[in-house]
Amino acid sequence: MLTPVWRLSGMAGSEPGHLDLRGGRLVYTPADEGLKGFDVPLSEVSEISFPWHYFNGGFKMRIGAEKFRFSFVEPHDQYADIITGRATGKAWKKCLLSK
Repeated sequence: MLTPVWRLSGMAGSEPGHLDLRGGRLVYTPADEGLKGFDVPLSEVSEISFPWHYFNGGFKMRIGAEKFRFSFVEPHDQYADIITGRATGKAWKKCLLSK
């Protein structure tokens, strides 16, 4: 599974990238090559949650001591495709919570 995603930071920051789940590994690749991504076994990912107020459009997780928040709906875009983002989030929820 490979989809566009936005990593959320702080109150209003976000960075676009791609999230990939393949061969038991979760990979985040930021669009800006100067930013840090990750490539870890899914077994190292913990505290995966899809908070109700994200409406399946995003999730939270932890790798070691580092916390991450991701959105499948482009933040700060009044014309963002919310329906597709929520459907993508539901697909990821099924994959990530069945690990």
